[in-house]
Formats: sequence, structure tokens, C-alpha cells
Amino acid sequence: MVLDMWHLQDGKDEIKDEGDSVCFLPTPIPHSFHLAGASSSLTYTMPSRDLTHRPHFSLDVRTKSAEGLIFYIPTEQEKYHLALYVSKGRIRLSVGRRREIFNREKYNDGKWHTVTLSLEKRRFRLVIDGLRAQDGVLNPGESSSIQLSRAVYLGSPPAHTHADLKWKMLPVHGVVGCVHNFKLNGSAMAAPAVNRGVGLCFEGQMKSGAYFSGHGAHVIIDESFVVIKKFELVFELRPSKQTGLLLHVGNSDHHLTVFMKKGEVVAQVNNGGGGFSVCVQPKQTLCDGMFHRIAVIQQNNVVEMHVDTEGKYTIGPSASSPSHDRFPVYVGGVPDGRKLSFLPVTESYAGCLQNMVFNRDVVVFEKLSAVFGPVNMRECPANLRAPSPH
Repeated sequence: MVLDMWHLQDGKDEIKDEGDSVCFLPTPIPHSFHLAGASSSLTYTMPSRDLTHRPHFSLDVRTKSAEGLIFYIPTEQEKYHLALYVSKGRIRLSVGRRREIFNREKYNDGKWHTVTLSLEKRRFRLVIDGLRAQDGVLNPGESSSIQLSRAVYLGSPPAHTHADLKWKMLPVHGVVGCVHNFKLNGSAMAAPAVNRGVGLCFEGQMKSGAYFSGHGAHVIIDESFVVIKKFELVFELRPSKQTGLLLHVGNSDHHLTVFMKKGEVVAQVNNGGGGFSVCVQPKQTLCDGMFHRIAVIQQNNVVEMHVDTEGKYTIGPSASSPSHDRFPVYVGGVPDGRKLSFLPVTESYAGCLQNMVFNRDVVVFEKLSAVFGPVNMRECPANLRAPSPH
């Protein structure tokens, strides 16, 4: 999935649109990425020339992980690699064939640490907060054979690399934490080709939940769901924008879609006999920086919605046609809105979601594997700035 990541690199603009001025917003850290362990990674495709002549990387990292990959570059030869990772709290640089260097200091203290590393002919170097590890030295055969691939993985590499990582005794999953100012040869990394569950880092404290940054961010909470005439959805949201798709399952003939449009919450249903909907325009704005509880309940051709203490219901057509087709259940957005032209809103949701229960099953965001785009699956920013004055 290729995404425009400019907004994720320049955090000031990641959720800007005409309606944002009324919303309380978190303060992102520019040029930062939040890595969430196994469920998140960025894939870069680099020009070969940038990786062949004495490549030099630098980044700031903040983590409490005792184990996990920071980034990994395979090589054209199966047995070699370049990897930066955390093991027992120490940051290690592994090059070639299990040749490693590291400082004895532990860096998984939740504070920012600046890391630089380079590969220069037969030597490779690692410096953390100005403290230089003893240089690593490759034998002549290794130094002439290492040809880094064009793929650079930040966080958890894709599944097809896991077998190699295991026999190389490297972590399979990425760290949980933040990376800031990721650079190659002194220049900021270009936009990644693929984003899988990597959102922004934010200033201040964090709380439980998942933060969706918009721009195509979405997750799948059920891969194979039959749209039936009995349904229940409960969740809490704290939006950063007034418009966005919250949940969708189905096609034009059988579906349930829940979305926000200019602060109004709408549930749209089609049981095969025609569409009907219920909407609630809250008396108090949902953009006040507080969490609000949403409940949607469908029983046959009746659908009701509750937004905090306000509730409404709608009676739809009694005629219906059952469907046995199975559909993925999308939360936060859909892969390509152009293919779902019947949706009233295809814009991705931006903001926090927490305490989601889908047909009595609790959704544990951080355990989901189908994660797409800039989503922080583990936490929501707690510190918010007031809406901009008009």
C-alpha cells in the first residue's frame, strides 16, 4: 500500500483541513515515527548508489523495549545483512555475518538517544550519545561481498524475512517506541513506500487506545463477517477532525456503515431491501477533547444510535434479502474509497478510538495484524491544544 507520507513527516500538517479549527488537537513531534512492535513497520526503497559507497545512518530513538529491531537491511547475498537492534537494553549494530559491536550502556530508559552508524570498507562504526563503540572489522572476503539491498525496513520487517532473521539470531519484531530524524548520508529519508501501522509521536503523556492519523489509515477487525440483521457496536472516540469513516462492512446491497460528517454521527444500513439510516447531531461538540461513547444497535429493520446520553432510532424497509457473503470489517477508513462509491464518506477518520466492542467481542487494537497506514495501535496522546481562534 503506497501512501503519501509527507503529512506524517511534517507533523504540523498531518490532520489539517477546513474543519480542524474547531477540534482540540495533539501536538506531534515533527519528523517522528511511532513503532508499535510486531504490528508496525516502514519500508523504504533506496537508490542503490546511496547504499553502496560508505553508507552513514543517523537517528534518535526513544524506547523502553529490552529487545527488538530498530532497522534492518538485507543484502543481495543471503548470509549477510546490516541491522541495528536492541538486546537486553543495549543497542547493537550487526554487519556481515553475525559480527556485532555495542556499548555496555543500556538505552531502553524511555529517553531520547542519538545513534549514528557507518560502514566504511572493512570497518563499521557505532556511536550513541557521543560514546563510540570499538570499531567492528570485516574480513576481506566479507567487505568485498556485502551488497546491501535497496530495501530498508524500519521496525518489524515483513514476514518473508523472518526465517533469515531467526537463523541470524536477530529479533523478528521491531521495538516499541519512537524514532526521530531518521537520515541516510546526512539527508532525511525520502517518503517510505509502505506504511504498516506507523503513526506519529506526540508531545506529552499518552493514554490507552489507538490513534488514527487519517491519510488512508485503517485496520481490519474481522476478516470474514456476514452482514446480518442483528448487530451491536460500542466504542469511544475523541476526534481530531469532524468528518471521517468510523466503521464499514459489506457492499452496496448489504452493509453497515458508521461515520461522522461535520460533527454529526450517522449509521447507514442496508439489509438487501434498500438503505436507511439514523443520525445524531450532539448538542455538545464531539471535538471538545473529551472521549464520547457511541453505540449502534440493529435489530431486523430497526437501527438505533446513542451518542453519550442522546439517542434516536429509525425503522427501515421491512423487505430484505439475506446474504451469505463474507466481508472484512474496516475501522478508520477503507483501502480505496473509489471502489466503494456508494459510501457517503470515504475520508479516513483522524483521532482516538478506545474500548471498542464489536458484536460483544472486545477489539484489542495492539493485537491486530491487518493494519494499514499511519495508526498508533497502542496509545493516544493525552495532551491537547485548544482549537484555533476563527
